[in-house]
Amino acid sequence: MSFITLALVLTSAGMHAGWNLLVRNQRAHNMFLSISVVTLILFLPIAMAAEFFASPVLRVVPLNILAGGLLLAIYYMGMTNSYRGGDFTVAYPLARALPVLLVACAEVAFGSAPTPLGWVGILLIAIGSVAVPLQSLSELSIKRYWNRTTLWILLAAFGIAGYTVIDQAGLRQLPNGLTYAMRYGVLEAVVGGIVYFLILRGVSEKIDLPSTRGEWKYPFVAALFVFGSYSLILWAFQSDDRASYVIGLRQISIVLGVVGGAYLFRERGARLRIPAALVITAGVILLSFA
Repeated sequence: MSFITLALVLTSAGMHAGWNLLVRNQRAHNMFLSISVVTLILFLPIAMAAEFFASPVLRVVPLNILAGGLLLAIYYMGMTNSYRGGDFTVAYPLARALPVLLVACAEVAFGSAPTPLGWVGILLIAIGSVAVPLQSLSELSIKRYWNRTTLWILLAAFGIAGYTVIDQAGLRQLPNGLTYAMRYGVLEAVVGGIVYFLILRGVSEKIDLPSTRGEWKYPFVAALFVFGSYSLILWAFQSDDRASYVIGLRQISIVLGVVGGAYLFRERGARLRIPAALVITAGVILLSFA
């Protein structure tokens, strides 16, 4: 892996952890909905103009965009409630790691057993996922795992796993190039925001958006980080043909997020959760290489 690719991946990981920290820090407002509003105003006009003056994306993969947007809305719902009801240093690493573990287990169930290196990765992810909700090993009990926050984390993980598979299938149908992938991402994000808004109205949840111009700076920065981190990863894919290295190294965001959450939000259990995040990251990297 070249220095440029390494720098792209690490910067993307930092931005990904950063926008999640912003979402957690601003949980008085519904940040995912606010980010969707910024995306609608800032990026959608550019994406729609490109649909008329360049090769179309929406007409090629409309079902992928719709299905991916629906699962993105499910992810928004899961993560919003995870951050409201639990610790960031638990919700963030589990939401990042569990989709990888779920996909790996599904492959095993369908007869596609991983290599020995892959089994080691699965074991490390499982160990880290068991340890990260704890503040100390003495708290090991079923109550630390089976609670409402865990259900929201599982919902978020399901959303991530679902839209990742759909996005991969959709992007294969489009020409190679950063602009196509970014337009796909913008269109999916807008659909996800609309569906998420409808879900919130359907469950009669209050729509909390920033009320002043100054408060909108956080969703604005978060939206830039969302698409910035996505763009850098796509750039890294184009600059290095070993995609598994890029995918694996990107998981350093788990460690960055846990360290940042422990420091910014003063959450207890950092002495156990940071090593657990390192174990999860090592497991995901090994599984990617396998």
